[in-house]
Amino acid sequence: MSFPLSIDDFKKFVLLNINNRLGHDVRAKVLPALEELGSYEGLCDKLKTNIHEGINPDEVSDRQQVFGRNYVEQKPLTPFWKFCWDALQDPTLIFLSVASVVSIIIGTTFEPVECLGWLDGLAIMVAVVVVVLVGAIQESSKEKQFRALTDKASDDLVNVIRGGQQRQVSNRDVVVGDVLVLSTGDIIVADGLVFERNTLKIFEGALTGESHAISKGQFEFKEKGHFDVPADLDLQQMNVPGATAEERMATYEPTPDKTPLVFKGTEVQDGEGKMLVIAVGTNTYEQILLGDKGDDEEEDEGSGRSILQVKLDAMTILITKVGALFGGGIIIVLFIRFGVLFAETECCKEQWNNAVHNSQWIGFLITGITIFVVAVPEGLPLAVTIALAFSVRKMMTDQNMVKTSSACETMGSATTICSDKTGTLTTSMMTVMQSWVAGSICDPKSVGGKYSDEVKSSISHAMTINTSEKTDIVPKTNKKVVDGKEVEEPVIDPNTGKHMIAYSGNATECALIKFVNQLNGFSGNPGDASMPYKSIRKGYPESAEGRAAITFSSKRKRMSTLVAWETGGFRLFTKGASEMVMSLCTTYLDADGTTKPLDEATRKSLEDTVINEFASLGLRTISIAYRHFDASPAGDDGSLPEATESELVLACIVGIEDPLRDEVPDAVQTCRKAGIVVRMVTGDNLATAKAISRKAGILDPAKEEAGEELAMTGEQFRTRVLSDQNSETPERCIIQEEMDAIWPKLRVLARSTPTDKLVLVTGIQKSRLVVDGYTRQVVAVTGDGTNDAPALKQADVGFAMYINGTQVAQQAADIVILDDNFQSIVAAVKWGRCVYDNICKFLQFQLTVNITACTIAVVGAAVLTESPLKVIQLLWVNLIMDSFASLALATEDPSKSLLNRLPYSRERGVLSKTMVKNMTLHAAWQLIILGTLIFVVGDIENCPPGSAKSCVPKPGALSGLTGYYDSQPFAIASGRPSGFDRAATAASGACPPAFNASDSSTYKKSRGKLVPVRDPAYCKHAGGSGGNPTQHYTLVFNVFVLMQLFNEFNSRKIHDEFNVFSGVLNNSLFLIIIVATFVGQVALIELPGINTAFGCTNLTHDQWLVSLAAGASTIPLNILLRFVPNSLFPGSE
Repeated sequence: MSFPLSIDDFKKFVLLNINNRLGHDVRAKVLPALEELGSYEGLCDKLKTNIHEGINPDEVSDRQQVFGRNYVEQKPLTPFWKFCWDALQDPTLIFLSVASVVSIIIGTTFEPVECLGWLDGLAIMVAVVVVVLVGAIQESSKEKQFRALTDKASDDLVNVIRGGQQRQVSNRDVVVGDVLVLSTGDIIVADGLVFERNTLKIFEGALTGESHAISKGQFEFKEKGHFDVPADLDLQQMNVPGATAEERMATYEPTPDKTPLVFKGTEVQDGEGKMLVIAVGTNTYEQILLGDKGDDEEEDEGSGRSILQVKLDAMTILITKVGALFGGGIIIVLFIRFGVLFAETECCKEQWNNAVHNSQWIGFLITGITIFVVAVPEGLPLAVTIALAFSVRKMMTDQNMVKTSSACETMGSATTICSDKTGTLTTSMMTVMQSWVAGSICDPKSVGGKYSDEVKSSISHAMTINTSEKTDIVPKTNKKVVDGKEVEEPVIDPNTGKHMIAYSGNATECALIKFVNQLNGFSGNPGDASMPYKSIRKGYPESAEGRAAITFSSKRKRMSTLVAWETGGFRLFTKGASEMVMSLCTTYLDADGTTKPLDEATRKSLEDTVINEFASLGLRTISIAYRHFDASPAGDDGSLPEATESELVLACIVGIEDPLRDEVPDAVQTCRKAGIVVRMVTGDNLATAKAISRKAGILDPAKEEAGEELAMTGEQFRTRVLSDQNSETPERCIIQEEMDAIWPKLRVLARSTPTDKLVLVTGIQKSRLVVDGYTRQVVAVTGDGTNDAPALKQADVGFAMYINGTQVAQQAADIVILDDNFQSIVAAVKWGRCVYDNICKFLQFQLTVNITACTIAVVGAAVLTESPLKVIQLLWVNLIMDSFASLALATEDPSKSLLNRLPYSRERGVLSKTMVKNMTLHAAWQLIILGTLIFVVGDIENCPPGSAKSCVPKPGALSGLTGYYDSQPFAIASGRPSGFDRAATAASGACPPAFNASDSSTYKKSRGKLVPVRDPAYCKHAGGSGGNPTQHYTLVFNVFVLMQLFNEFNSRKIHDEFNVFSGVLNNSLFLIIIVATFVGQVALIELPGINTAFGCTNLTHDQWLVSLAAGASTIPLNILLRFVPNSLFPGSE
């Protein structure tokens, strides 16, 4: 089965409709394209269908092969190994893996087994495995969690006409060419056209941002220059150079009253009609929006990695280079010294000995690699993983379900938020916001207690009876599959504990019956049979005898309903546009229930102080009126003449709108203080958008007047910034110079299409204009509708609403807001900044450790010929300490003060001047303390080889100091290599002479044999002590660890705060880890067996006090460092 039209033909037609919504564009671009398709009737012929007969049921499978199925296959869950592989792509982990393998190979090949040279490499490998597994488990868990959240069954039955008969089929079996029969409450399951006579009104808010229902049918245009009340600012602000207001009015037209295109995912709010299906499944506009983002030509730096991860990658490369420089440098130094010693024929260097010297130069290489490995911040990936995992879990309590872990950190650097209006900033439910009742303006919430029962009854009946019974207030529900069955569960409002409200039917009428509930003090759950408007409907059903109506039309702008009144006679109820209905009124309802004349003065006052005032607030005004008849004015055929709509009593005037969420103004103000610009992008008209943005605090009227802030329409925006407005990929046609002239001031973009939002986001991201000190903006996008999907995917961070959001938006987003609360987005900013700071805290801590450990390793290799810290001790420091520290420092909760500073720039280095100062000076202090302990403490062995055992070593410089327990904590045997101490004291005869058969001083005779004075094994062991564990080096190790432990408190602050203990009691995990680390350190030194394995021995009480005092000294030092100017150090501001 073949067709003259393809899927692409329909896609182009749909996109043309979306991008050209104003009347003049429809005439110029859309209508010619419709004619090319054969207009409505020709379209049916080309699709081999009929609007009355439908398709032949036997053609379903053929049409599915040509145009596709109306079902989008869900992607299978990602296998766990794929998450592991993705996690392993981190450049730091790749480097650590290579370093680990090299370290293990060298440690097992060139070093004795008892030296445990392979242990450090194994420890790094374990760290890599832990990071990969933690990251993979976290990502897998998030994917399953999101799938459970959004997995709603969608296999409903719909009404179609096939073979001339109406029948019900699964929505998955709907095909192109089908004729769908639509009625109130239906969710549209495919894209299509409505062109026959109908009464359909479709709510497209999720797709276009419009807050009111759209009438459907063949295009019906308004008159040129037609202005609604409030004035149509969309046309007033058309970007036409040199055009006067009159010229614009003569040329440009508002949006048509009726449009034929209907989209999947939208809802029939009212009426009935037929729709011709033109796209299904993956070819619908909803799925097109969910496709890949258009701009794949220029990948952002980092290829999807977060801002901090990119910075850490760069810093890891830098540390790697520095580590390689130190490692290579020490190798060069050792080889130079090696050569010099041979040149000067120093001890053991008189001549080359393969058995001795080969192992020494190999040892030099091993030393260099060891220093290189020590420099690597292997705890950093774990800290990042833990910080992100912790924040993702805690953000759930703040109603943020994170799908992409890096998004929560990126949000901390956000400089702008492009927010949808409908459903994000507003509630997506039309509501009565202002009212005029009985001669005075009053808050709708206070009407119930202010007026008599008679007044409330008159208004309640007028609003309820003159609405369709299809209009209803119901509890919002979510579909779930339980035990294989589809069930609907009510959504609970987290603030009130009651069911959340949902509208069914016309949104304006829902607002009125909601006001009736409010008027009569109803506070129960929506859908309850006791709702006041339901009680009224029971008394006046649509099927009641004598009921008649005049339906609403765009020309009349009003509707009326006549019913037999309960006390006798008949009563006519009328509602509609305020100026229209008020012109038909002669009296108005007073506070005591009587009527008063509506004279010209009163009428003029109402127009100026009520209607125009409400309109200036962005409210749509509706007048409610009634008239009593003794006899029915209806004709014999049941019709009502329009003449009955006269001499009406004006009951009230209400101003309705899709109201701002309560929390939004405070949240926007918080964003301003945090240096984040909120921009509103909506499909609604400019007047409404500006009114809402002013209430939200997004658009400042004074700054708008001064030209510092700007509100404009999508038409203006496209005209200026796009080189080709009809391109299928407009985000690639941006004129960046024009974009840069607009976006810094832009606060409101109204009448926008989905591609307008995508173009705006892309243009801001591409801009390198310096604004507020930032050369690259970090853009967050919020939205709840299908139309938001492209921008959500393009954004650095995309937020979708859960309760009122579409699945399309949720799938495109990085974070789903579970309570639809804009304040939750602000919480995400706070968490993002907290994650960034927490990782910086750990980085400050670990780099201090690494600087100290590397320096000691270098000094040990270059001066002592061995490191004072053994490999297994470094394992405790590098793996256990770093892992504990990452848990302690990377899990701090956010504070409110995080929102009192500006976002970090993308260009800002991860190491600030403060951090560099703290790392440098703390490391220097630690090295002073440790250097003193290494070189000044401990006996200095100055006895030549072979001397009597009675030779007494020279006491160390600090040996005479008396401790608290009358002991001498520093009167201890040195742990330094014997050769170093002998060389340091320049003792005569320190080196036994090399064997020379002609020199009798180089040997002794024993039983007729020549025995060399220098033992053959002497030169092999001259470079190291090879002795048992000493208190000296145990003290060095203990002081080193405790200084790091106390420095963890200092590392909690990275902005020069004085009180490092502030808030520490709020982080129980930090305190537990500090205690656990200290207990572990005590066990390593004092428990027999364990201390031997770690090369330690027991310390005295005084030595423990010295260790604690040395460790604690970092706290007062940290206070003193606050007085050192940051400007003396490199780093970001």
